[in-house]
Amino acid sequence: MKPSPYNLFFPILDGRIVLAYNTCSGAVAEIERENYPLVQDILAHPDRPREGQAAEFLECLRAGGFVIPDTLDQPASLRLKSRSDRLEGTTLALTVAPTLACNFACDYCFESRSGARMSEETQRALLAFADRRLYHAEGLRVCWFGGEPTLCFAMIEKLQQQLVELAARHKVKLHPCLIVTNGYLMDAAMATRLRELGVQQAQVTLDGPAPAHDRRRKLRNGQGTFERIVDNLSRTADILAVNVRINIDKDNVDSVHEVVALLHERGILGKVKVTFAPITPAGEACADIRERCHDNEDFARIMTRIYRRLAADGIEQISRPRVSSGGICGAVAEGYYVVSPTGLLFKCWEDLCDDAEKSIGSIFSDAASERQRANLEAYRAWQPLALADCGPCAYSPVCMGGCPARGRENPGASRGECATWRYNLGDMLEIAYAAAAAKQQKP
Repeated sequence: MKPSPYNLFFPILDGRIVLAYNTCSGAVAEIERENYPLVQDILAHPDRPREGQAAEFLECLRAGGFVIPDTLDQPASLRLKSRSDRLEGTTLALTVAPTLACNFACDYCFESRSGARMSEETQRALLAFADRRLYHAEGLRVCWFGGEPTLCFAMIEKLQQQLVELAARHKVKLHPCLIVTNGYLMDAAMATRLRELGVQQAQVTLDGPAPAHDRRRKLRNGQGTFERIVDNLSRTADILAVNVRINIDKDNVDSVHEVVALLHERGILGKVKVTFAPITPAGEACADIRERCHDNEDFARIMTRIYRRLAADGIEQISRPRVSSGGICGAVAEGYYVVSPTGLLFKCWEDLCDDAEKSIGSIFSDAASERQRANLEAYRAWQPLALADCGPCAYSPVCMGGCPARGRENPGASRGECATWRYNLGDMLEIAYAAAAAKQQKP
């Protein structure tokens, strides 16, 4: 036996406790200070005969993946599984934008706006494209995106129903489907209808309390949107699994915790999941907000600060890393497509537009231009675990080189764009540990 190369150790509570975390298995172990030298000795000499407490510790370390067989080359195994997960393409994943039009005028939006909506011809082509791909798939997952997809709700109803019927005809599994919406039009009736059609999940954005949100995410006529979205959340959170996304930059960073507290006060927080995401300057549409954006290391520190404050307020939603050998983004997986209103195919949400420059093909034909083939191959070629710094990194199973689009912007680099977990994993585990301990002490 030998120690896993993905073991990390974080002293907390002034060193009285050490939290062990294995980034490959996702296992967490609590080690008291007086036992830490013994654990280190076991990891250094795992084949020595052990008795009593030491034998118990060894078994726990084996069960958590901290100790692995001598014959296992874990980095090579992770690279192989990553390629396999990405290339198997057993699920057809369609992110469909029925329109790029939007009723909001967000000041940081990365998309090039267009009033075009998916034509009847393009809708038929989308169904034919899905039909062809489902012959070789085992599952179907659909995400409705935009622009603002609820502006085309009648089209979503029709296409979702037809896609569900295609899945049934091909006898493939229909995975829970998702809609990414600003939440302004999504009331209880719409949420109920979506759930009936297999759309069980929704992502809705709130960028802080009303003053911050309404300054950033207003209607095109300048009217605020916060109160209506929160009212809709109160009615839809019992119908759909809602993720409330809070986008953060230097403009709103000091107030984002307030919206979580507000959701808590209104009885919504226990029904939704809240995630935080950094605003990034993606393309020409966002060039003017670059100075407002945080890099991943700064954002990691901000996340730690936010979660510490929420935990102090008794709010226990703590983010934890997700182990994913295929990568943190579907863009690198076979069978994953982003479909524009004109039928162009893309790999990344941020590439989505009416321009074919960054496209990888079209739903109208299986043929692709030289440029489209090159765009597709660039995503297929993204292999962060083969990079000099990413391959041996103990954080690689929860980072996987970060965002593929960002990593590909720096050809020849020795590593990708490190995910935030690279900078705050120990802090976040400590916050989660303290929150769990406080919960146990409650009467």
